[in-house]
Amino acid sequence: MAENQGKTLWEMLMDRLHGSGNGNGAGIPFYNPLDWRVGAPVNIPYSNGPAFAGYDFSITEIREYTRHINKQEFRFTDYSVRGTNTKSFVTEEDMQVRIRAVPNSAGSTDSLLLRLFDEFAFAETFLEVVNDDTGIFEMSENEHSEKIVYNRINDVRGSYNAVVLNVPATTPDGKAIFGQTKASKLEYWDYWRDMPLATGKTAKEFVFVEMDSDSGWFQIWRGSEFFQ
Repeated sequence: MAENQGKTLWEMLMDRLHGSGNGNGAGIPFYNPLDWRVGAPVNIPYSNGPAFAGYDFSITEIREYTRHINKQEFRFTDYSVRGTNTKSFVTEEDMQVRIRAVPNSAGSTDSLLLRLFDEFAFAETFLEVVNDDTGIFEMSENEHSEKIVYNRINDVRGSYNAVVLNVPATTPDGKAIFGQTKASKLEYWDYWRDMPLATGKTAKEFVFVEMDSDSGWFQIWRGSEFFQ
């Protein structure tokens, strides 16, 4: 759009966040491909794995990511979901999950089910690992297990920079609420591998490493296709 020419992604996000061009101000439109609402329950079927059985899931936040690739804007959305253990209801047993909805070339949406694998404060040595030029990322389930090797998706090198609209509450029609919505910046790296299945076939498994641009906090998310 003409009014956005010359503006950075961050400046355009600030315009949206503070009401520029939003008409009657009823809410902030954002990319919500699954048309879900914060606070709504989410069904994660057993077909996604036995680890999700025995939990009740609900949406705690929606995160719209915007990035530039070849001077074009691309968006995808994470639905942050908390799982509560229905047997113990112990907070320490809560499960952190994200359902990532990404537009595909067919005009539809692909969804991934991601779990938080690890998180930690900024470490220069870890930044060097994700910034190396091999495109390889290795991680283990624990200190006694073998390393699992992942490669950059589509053999890309370098990181992606994204601006994020953090939506902790939504209007009934699925918009972000003025005054409650925040913005952030992050840098991330994406990886995948062919994960062997019991059937003898393989499926794609994904790893996303995110670093908050302000705090340097790292999060590692891992998962595969979401079966609804």
